Amino acid sequence: MKLKRFLSLILAMIFCLSTCLFASSCDKEEQEDQNNGQTVANPFYITYRDVKIELDKKAEGVLDKLGAPKSTDNLGDCGGIGVQMKYTYADITVNTLKEEKGEMIHKISFITDIAQTNRGISIGSDEADVRSEYGTPSSEENGKLIYKMSDLELEFTVKDGSVSAINYRRIR
Repeated sequence: MKLKRFLSLILAMIFCLSTCLFASSCDKEEQEDQNNGQTVANPFYITYRDVKIELDKKAEGVLDKLGAPKSTDNLGDCGGIGVQMKYTYADITVNTLKEEKGEMIHKISFITDIAQTNRGISIGSDEADVRSEYGTPSSEENGKLIYKMSDLELEFTVKDGSVSAINYRRIR
């Protein structure tokens, strides 16, 4: 009798573990929101000029689709982690980091109110709209609402109740 209970318990644990592993691998774009425990779609991308730009993805195809930037700056080797490049377009800048797996998108910064997050927030949006769309920030410091998911960060700088800057970045 004890053996049956023990085997049932082991089988239940195996089933639970396999279910958890399967569920966690189903949707790579969904991550645990560290702010309030809700599972939400990954907010760390934008669509600009009909091009989806995602942090920590290969830059090659994205940069080709965006076309010629207004300027390109080699920012050098940033702390020994790789050469960083900055591509400036009319409304955004895209920073990349040259790594072993190629040139990867490391940071996206908004320049004008034309560019929007995937949830419709742009420079000039109300702070209340940011909180409505993204929830409670992971942290708030010096007028910045900072949202984190694993090693990715979305930062809204707020001045006088409205967004004055937006930066997406991978944290090293």
